[in-house]
Amino acid sequence: MATGLLVVILFLAPVLYVVMIAFQSQQHFLVSPNTPGHVVAGNFGAAWNQADLGPELLNTVLYSVVAAALSTLLGLLIAFPIARRLVRGASGYYLALMVGLFLPFSVIALYAEARSLGLYDSRIGYIILHVEPGMPLAVLLLVAFITAIPAELDEAAWMEGAGYLAYLVRVVLPLTRPALVIAFLYGMVGVWNDIIGPVVFLADSSLFPVTRGIFVFYGSNTSAWPKLAAAIVIVSLPVVILFAASQRQLIRARFMGSVKG
Repeated sequence: MATGLLVVILFLAPVLYVVMIAFQSQQHFLVSPNTPGHVVAGNFGAAWNQADLGPELLNTVLYSVVAAALSTLLGLLIAFPIARRLVRGASGYYLALMVGLFLPFSVIALYAEARSLGLYDSRIGYIILHVEPGMPLAVLLLVAFITAIPAELDEAAWMEGAGYLAYLVRVVLPLTRPALVIAFLYGMVGVWNDIIGPVVFLADSSLFPVTRGIFVFYGSNTSAWPKLAAAIVIVSLPVVILFAASQRQLIRARFMGSVKG
């Protein structure tokens, strides 16, 4: 109980501190940043307009949702033949993906690849470059869930004439929904929170996501920390709401994982 409470405090304290700063004035923050002051709700409107967060949020939603959906879909298509041993060296592929999960993000190599393939400074290119990072976890999760599905269902479906893709959509997809939700959320958050990618792969300001737009609050002499905190709160809210709406699937995935264990 005490350990759980400590973990909650350690996670909530930074969040609450950022929210407190978001409601402070610049003058109060410079004088006493660790104490609440007069509430300044205008920081949120100023942050929204100054950082042009509207178009950037739309870009971020497009990048994160499409890239996460593609990585989850490809993860399902890769995971099924590995789980059912339909390809030679399935264990080797599984091990390679597991290793890939822990490898660092190679920005320099991806930048060179983006320039050579014409993917630099484009929406499609930015999405494609963010599909691969989410796939290893998606495959590993889905392999574990698919392995628990009785192979007799495969045989019965094929005897009744069900196609490969039809079987994946009608049978495998509903049974692996918790893993799909986790894989999608993981891939989406990875794109949503990416700070280095927008700086390296995008040059046109109309293509910037929110993580690139909030740099407007950094100056050479001083920084507008309350407005920056307000922008961070605005940017974080959609992800928080999405995670809250997905709690049922996350709890179900945890329960199924504990049962399998």
